[in-house]
Amino acid sequence: MKSALLIVFLILSPLCGLCEGPSQPPLYETIMKIIDPLEYSVLPVMIKPQAEVKVDFNSRHWTLRNIHEYDAKGHILLEDGRYGLCAELATYVFEKLQPLLDARYELKFAMVTEATFFAEGQSNHIVLLLVDKPQGQIYLIDPSFHKYARMKELSDYRVLNIQDTLSFVKDQSHDATFSVNQAIPLYIKGDFLLSFSVTSIDDKFDKSNFIFVISASRNGQFTSRDILVIGRRNNEFQDFEDATMFHQLLNPEETSVLFDRLKTWIKEASQ
Repeated sequence: MKSALLIVFLILSPLCGLCEGPSQPPLYETIMKIIDPLEYSVLPVMIKPQAEVKVDFNSRHWTLRNIHEYDAKGHILLEDGRYGLCAELATYVFEKLQPLLDARYELKFAMVTEATFFAEGQSNHIVLLLVDKPQGQIYLIDPSFHKYARMKELSDYRVLNIQDTLSFVKDQSHDATFSVNQAIPLYIKGDFLLSFSVTSIDDKFDKSNFIFVISASRNGQFTSRDILVIGRRNNEFQDFEDATMFHQLLNPEETSVLFDRLKTWIKEASQ
């Protein structure tokens, strides 16, 4: 119920004549100090030895295993203290910020669209909403893009839903499962977003017909371009690489390790 009311508030607040509050968001320097070092990337996790891709051809799902880590208190751990996807970065900031807030504020997770990379219909981008209840103000914190401002000042964002917590943290899950043909972001570099997916071939999805795809999309352009494809078609091994773009977006060491990991996961899934 609270989430539904908050969404209504987000829609109506520009029309309500609410108090503008201070020009600088609450705890601005503290929050920016937390989010500035963070980097939107799952690549350092994917190339770790313990990471795996497991494919379930019967359920038409695939699982990225051992990508979430927690400390003894159940708090999220970021790779090298800074790398993660949006949900991990938002959780990290939430856990750092929540103890600093008094009863005046509420801190929520929100799934949003974002005009540069996360369009409506395909967005699962996670940010934080800081609600200043006495002032009637909502502030958006996006650790992925290092943004923190009043919601009304960030016209590139639109809230889809609001949550008190994220299910993977609540369950202390180490894995993430996705549907076949569903892409997940790998990382953002400059104007490009790299994504990873496990896909079917001509609607066939079995040990003889599946591929791993890394694609790239440019800021504001929601069509993607495949830059690495590796897998099996009719049980024949196939691979394709857009070498120029692939090496432009990944350094040689990352390219070599990632390609080897993908080949290993293809072999394991084919057995």
